[in-house]
Amino acid sequence: MKISHLNKSIFLGLSVLSTSVFAADIAPYNYENSAGTAIFQSALDQVKLTSPDGSTKLADASSSDPDLSFDGYVTDDFRVPSGQNYMQITHEGDSSSRTEFRHLTDFNRSDTNTMEGTIKINSTSDGLDEVTVLQVHNSDSDNIGAPLMRIAQIIEDGTKFYEAKLRLSACDKDTCDAEYDTYRWLDSSGEPTVSTNQHRSFYVQVKDSVVTMKMDDLRGTLMCLSGGEYSADNCDDNGQEHTNSSGDHVIDSDWPEGGFFFKTGAYIQDAGTTVVRYKSLYFDVED
Repeated sequence: MKISHLNKSIFLGLSVLSTSVFAADIAPYNYENSAGTAIFQSALDQVKLTSPDGSTKLADASSSDPDLSFDGYVTDDFRVPSGQNYMQITHEGDSSSRTEFRHLTDFNRSDTNTMEGTIKINSTSDGLDEVTVLQVHNSDSDNIGAPLMRIAQIIEDGTKFYEAKLRLSACDKDTCDAEYDTYRWLDSSGEPTVSTNQHRSFYVQVKDSVVTMKMDDLRGTLMCLSGGEYSADNCDDNGQEHTNSSGDHVIDSDWPEGGFFFKTGAYIQDAGTTVVRYKSLYFDVED
């Protein structure tokens, strides 16, 4: 739903009398904090919003079509809820569907490019055990069909935690047996039980062919699979060949130099519904 500038005040006045979800909701692009700063405008000026896949645009900062402007764009599924200070994406769909932002500028892996966000996966429906919120993708190589990196909330045996998957090969996902490095954020006991009931500060940087991933300023721990179980103790020298001494991931040499881009949103690996909330979103990408 798009609210025009001319009709916005009329719309809001009438909405007070209705039970619509829009009664006091705000288009994320137009939301201002208590200091009068439109805190989401900078990020939304750099992205397109797509759903339920990357081919269908809901809004696009690069488009001259007024129907694709973020200015005034608010729906049940994309809004700043009444009285809140975060923008919210709600996505319901089949497995591998999504509502997400695609940053519009591709970058080289040797340059310095950053995505940051204060994000919370607020809820998921029963049976939805994996929601991807941050990704690094690539558009240069044909038929990869999978991101270089994704960070997801996982629910395993009733426990929620965050996990990053880094793809080691740029081969076609449908014709090769791709391998991944897995990083998890652990608690003080070394278990993947990081609390997910609050906004977390995420930081992803691609620089000099290295991917740095942090949550609340902490790096994830490399975990290796053995006997059906992931553990840091399972990682021998071969298992750590793509992880440097700082704990960051070194991009495999068969990935291309260019064509990388950031994505963030609600990408569900299982059918269901999820709600993702952003208190902040920031990109610093070199052309």
